[in-house]
Amino acid sequence: MTHSVSTPAVKELRQDLRQLSPSVQRVHVTFTRPNLTIRADTAGLPDPAVLEAMLERVKAFATVEHVNEAARSVKWELEVSYVHFTVNSDGNAETAEAAYFARYFRTSDASDDSPDNIEAYRTWYEMKKP
Repeated sequence: MTHSVSTPAVKELRQDLRQLSPSVQRVHVTFTRPNLTIRADTAGLPDPAVLEAMLERVKAFATVEHVNEAARSVKWELEVSYVHFTVNSDGNAETAEAAYFARYFRTSDASDDSPDNIEAYRTWYEMKKP
């Protein structure tokens, strides 16, 4: 089940992303256990500088505190495994023209909460198109 997320930090992120460029039409933040997804719908793919600024705003938002607040708002009590950020410029919500992700755990072992296995959304990865 997918839940729309609207916390104070999410509202601020939506506003920040929309203010970066008139091409940003809508920002969706959803939770589908155990992941949080931020999708920016744009009129055309933003130029690289705007895209980089959008990613920087998302990185600043993706703290353990903000992500946990979003999860708790939909009654999820565990860690959020991944935070995804996608930019959709063609109106097809199934495809993304730009996609990035960060994860809480370094490995797929969510039971390993040792400091060596905690990435805490600090490292972001670009998903390459096939």
